[in-house]
Amino acid sequence: MGPIALWNQVQVRRGRYSNFDVSKRQHRHSFYPRLLGLLCLATALLSFTDTAQRLQAGMAISTAMLGICYLLNFWLKVSLHAAMSFFLGGVLCLLHPLSGVVALSLAILVAWSRLVLGRHTLPELAVGGAVGCAAAVVVYVLLH
Repeated sequence: MGPIALWNQVQVRRGRYSNFDVSKRQHRHSFYPRLLGLLCLATALLSFTDTAQRLQAGMAISTAMLGICYLLNFWLKVSLHAAMSFFLGGVLCLLHPLSGVVALSLAILVAWSRLVLGRHTLPELAVGGAVGCAAAVVVYVLLH
């Protein structure tokens, strides 16, 4: 999302964020409200268009997933990379199972890279992955 990328870039340049990934948990308290606000706005705008109800539901569920990550952030710096990667891989399994398996394999690599880069711990990655997978299951249950 362009506005979020711009926000992060400005915060890094001003020295308010240590890096573009918003890797410090305390920095995420200003990041999440903006992210969630934009996602809520985008989801609401979709309801006024001809967009398929499945896309609207997917947007609403992904917004709720990120809201859960925000709440969990008060105790643990949940990996958004893992949450989104496993969510998208799980949803892709609904559309094309083989592609979904490839995407979930890539999600594992994304999570591993976050560990190797020192951005997250195993518990942060496990919770992010679990939240993403749970959100994908919700999509599956609601849309089938």
